[in-house]
Amino acid sequence: MRDALTSNEDLIVPFSLSDHTIHKLKKKALLRELVFELLIKIGIASGSLVILAGVFAWTNGTGVLTGLVTQIVSNWKIITSLLFLVFITIFIDQVGLRFYNTFSKEARLKIR
Repeated sequence: MRDALTSNEDLIVPFSLSDHTIHKLKKKALLRELVFELLIKIGIASGSLVILAGVFAWTNGTGVLTGLVTQIVSNWKIITSLLFLVFITIFIDQVGLRFYNTFSKEARLKIR
């Protein structure tokens, strides 16, 4: 990409602009990859819980599942708060810190 931007004879592109453009594209691609990976992990965890609840209801009858739904509905504020806290923690760990570490290492390499 750098070669394509710097070798264009019709449009003169400063070298720093091509580096800046490549850096932005790398950030965007990494962020997209990290968010996609997080969504896959959340999907796998959610699917496993649904399968576990289905097997539990199948072996013990639907009365257990009805009692579980009643408990969830009556305590929805606490459950929602805890799920939100867990999601934010996992998001920071899986996306934020990995994104920051990748580009802070790159910045340290440029300084040296």
